[in-house]
Amino acid sequence: MTDIDSTEMLAGTVKFYQRHIIICSGRTGWPAKIDLDGGYAQRLHEAVAKHAANMPLSVKITACDEPSRGDEPDLLVFPDEVRYVGVREIDLDDFVDDLLVQNVAPDWLRKENLDTHYIFVCAHGERDERCGLCAPVVLARLRAQIRAWDLSHLVTVRSSSHVGGHAHACNVLIYPPGDWYGHVTPDDAPRLLEKHILTNQTVLDLWRGRMGMTPEEQQVWAQAHQPGA
Repeated sequence: MTDIDSTEMLAGTVKFYQRHIIICSGRTGWPAKIDLDGGYAQRLHEAVAKHAANMPLSVKITACDEPSRGDEPDLLVFPDEVRYVGVREIDLDDFVDDLLVQNVAPDWLRKENLDTHYIFVCAHGERDERCGLCAPVVLARLRAQIRAWDLSHLVTVRSSSHVGGHAHACNVLIYPPGDWYGHVTPDDAPRLLEKHILTNQTVLDLWRGRMGMTPEEQQVWAQAHQPGA
């Protein structure tokens, strides 16, 4: 295991992507590589890879511990801020073709608009030990602070599978707008909630980047928003 380097510059460490599909698996303890799990996640990855050449936007796929509404997994999609309910494995090709190639919301699926912020904390200990150690205490502090401040109507917190950059653990993603934070500790939880959720400010010293921005754009953005810049 590589130690966490808390001195490394964080801005610019998020790989470019424009859309995020999150599988509501209802559990943690995912296999090390969910794209090779032999089940639903692998099938979704295969469907996206099959159509990737025709997709106008680059796509990221992860899983979270959010329960689905029924027997089949729900899919959360950002920046659309939509939950597609009960997407059957046999329908994933059609789902990908409609939503990611044609850019048309599948009208044959039940969907719900997401009306809260979502915070995803990478807790994928099977992929990297650091996340398994760091995430539980950060998740606990976030949830405790949300209860203390009565913010459950504004924000949902979930454990996430591998997001990328585990050397920056604990990694936290917040939608909207898709900001990534790294080196997050339990003591940072109140600050993230107060600044990002309540006052719509970026916590610059923990900021890794944002969905839809290249690493170079992330670095420029961070430099431009430093105090006194």
